Amino acid sequence: MSSSPSLLRRRGPAQRWLEALPLGNGRLGAMVWGDASCARFSLNESTLWSGMPGVDAPHRTPRREAAAALARSRALFEDGEIAEAQKEIERLGAAWSQAYLPVGDLTVRLDGAAAEDADADAERVLDLEHGEHRVLAAAGEHLSFTSAADEVLVHALPSPEGARAVLELDSPLAEEHREVHDNGLDLVLRAPSDIPAGQFRRELETVWDPERASRAAVVVRTRAEDGRMLVVCAIATTWRGLGEVPDRPVQEALAQAQEQADAALARGEEELRRRHGDHPRPGAEEVSLQLDGSADAELLATSFTYGRYLLGSASRPGLPPANLQGLWNARLEAPWSSNFTVNINLEMNHWAAAIAHVPDAAGALEGYVAMLRREGQETARRLYGADGWTVHHNSDPWGYTDPVRGEPSWSTWPMGGLWLEQLLGTLASHDGRDPLEIARERYPALREAVAFALCLLHESADGHLVTFPSTSPENLWLTEEGTVVSLSEGTGMDRWLVRETAQHLVDAAALLGEDHDPVVLSAASALDLMPGPRIGADGRVLEWHRDGIEEKEPHHRHVSHLGFLYPGSAAATPEQEQAATRSLEARGDEATGWSLVWKTCLWARLHRPDRVQSLLELYLRPAELPDGTARSGLYPNLFSAHPPFQIDGNLGIVAALAECLLQSHRGEIELLPALPEIMADGSVRGLRARPGIAVDMTWKDGALTALSLRALGPGALGTHRVRRGEQSVEVTLSDLEPVVVRADRFV
Repeated sequence: MSSSPSLLRRRGPAQRWLEALPLGNGRLGAMVWGDASCARFSLNESTLWSGMPGVDAPHRTPRREAAAALARSRALFEDGEIAEAQKEIERLGAAWSQAYLPVGDLTVRLDGAAAEDADADAERVLDLEHGEHRVLAAAGEHLSFTSAADEVLVHALPSPEGARAVLELDSPLAEEHREVHDNGLDLVLRAPSDIPAGQFRRELETVWDPERASRAAVVVRTRAEDGRMLVVCAIATTWRGLGEVPDRPVQEALAQAQEQADAALARGEEELRRRHGDHPRPGAEEVSLQLDGSADAELLATSFTYGRYLLGSASRPGLPPANLQGLWNARLEAPWSSNFTVNINLEMNHWAAAIAHVPDAAGALEGYVAMLRREGQETARRLYGADGWTVHHNSDPWGYTDPVRGEPSWSTWPMGGLWLEQLLGTLASHDGRDPLEIARERYPALREAVAFALCLLHESADGHLVTFPSTSPENLWLTEEGTVVSLSEGTGMDRWLVRETAQHLVDAAALLGEDHDPVVLSAASALDLMPGPRIGADGRVLEWHRDGIEEKEPHHRHVSHLGFLYPGSAAATPEQEQAATRSLEARGDEATGWSLVWKTCLWARLHRPDRVQSLLELYLRPAELPDGTARSGLYPNLFSAHPPFQIDGNLGIVAALAECLLQSHRGEIELLPALPEIMADGSVRGLRARPGIAVDMTWKDGALTALSLRALGPGALGTHRVRRGEQSVEVTLSDLEPVVVRADRFV
């Protein structure tokens, strides 16, 4: 492992996809295998998905049926017939979201060139700072990158006189057109019109209806010049936009890809590389982390850099945000369809976008949520007779917002809209804008989300307001008869989301003079009648609707009922923190990759570096065991294992490490609040604190040695309390210039 956190080094070519290294320009992605004798690229394009809007329409539950099912379910639930009530709720879900797809594998070899057997162990290097992959072979450097400036994959390699590039492209998609040229090839590929999610594939098959499917045009061009072979690959799809039917004429997409490839080829290797360097990922150079002292510390710093690289490389405003695998998927039927799982994974993917500043990811998410708001209004009215909008457990870029068909623990969770609005509020709170400007921007969306939640509130037996239907994502409990169920009312997750979003709406209304808005008045009343985190007799935070419920799986991976602590934006009380501590202790450390990350964030909020240390050690371990089994940890290319691969662990670890270094949700800027032993020596540049302050600092043996603060905008000007342990100082930011604060003031 290199001491530089921005370089991934490997010996010899990848033997499988989980050893290949990722490139991406926010739209076009490639896993680079790094074989000097035969280059291989596993290609992706962020807009290439199965299906289109409305594919699920024939399966949707109509309003009258949904209303009857809800009424029956509520009555059964109140009578204690939980299992029967749950069967009624299952009637709401009848379809599934669509799948993110691979383009295929492009291979490039030189006809007439000697095989580079001597370079079987040539070093391959992924430069995370510059977005370049190099193979350092004896005959010369092999260079690859995905250019945002020219919208192509570029591959350049040494080429003997007279050698010719031989190209192959294999795809699991339907091939509609292939044309081979002396210097390249053109293909048109057709996606499936419907890929049912994995749990339905015993009864349903992939559908290949040519009238209801996306197309991808793939164009590859080659040119030999001055002892180098240049290969460029452009991909264009029939995509028209989020939530739009992908019916752009295929000839238009093919002409676009041809134009991009031909223009890039004409520029040549040096010009393409220069243009690529002139268009870095937005924000890429503004944040960095260095950790010293051990190989594990260096690997952790690399994981931070890698996560920011992956999130920025998989994101571009106006396109789908990073999905379950970011931008990189090799399978037609990927795990969980490589879609958007809204009950944790989509949110975790973007936790770092604010504190670690990945602006394109924030922009992509904002556009995606705007589309969901539009599509989710019809779902809210049809299924719940509710105002506002909703999205459930799964979604896709076509705007799927219904519950999927199946068990409510992983299907009927209607709080997705509230969590996404909470996340967007967190992103806005770090950017330095004036609070009034943020309130004007966020108010309409908050109002719609809260309006939906208010329509789901019922009075419970103890006189409180509770949401119904309600589940604690993917978790299960046991009735007194021992029946396994998931349906509840007012779960801990729901209480947190409704209270926090309602409070944000009330606060925004106060700034804007909208206090008499009927939705705001209802929200304020609901806050008085809806309890926050409840603590059970065992001292833990209640996850379900009442105390004493037996858990089906005490060590379950989800910790949704602790969301108020993280990613919640309000400071917890000492009693709540103690209850959260007991809850985490009961859950245990061992978990899936993304769950390790969430628990790390929670322990960081609790100021427990010892528990953070234990979880980071689990995160960094190899995922694959000698007996062929897998666990959470890291694959050879440092992808995070659920298992299988899910990118939320890679992206979430950035937020977790940042939370160990910087917290600002308690109304002050807290430095090094949960610094584990593995992070005892280091420096960070550019982390963002609320309300928009860039923080640079250095520390040694856990002690702060240097600190600088800089306001990012007018909303961050003024005097701020900065804390390190028991010591705090007030720092005034009067302009946008950095202010150096003496570290010895915190001793």
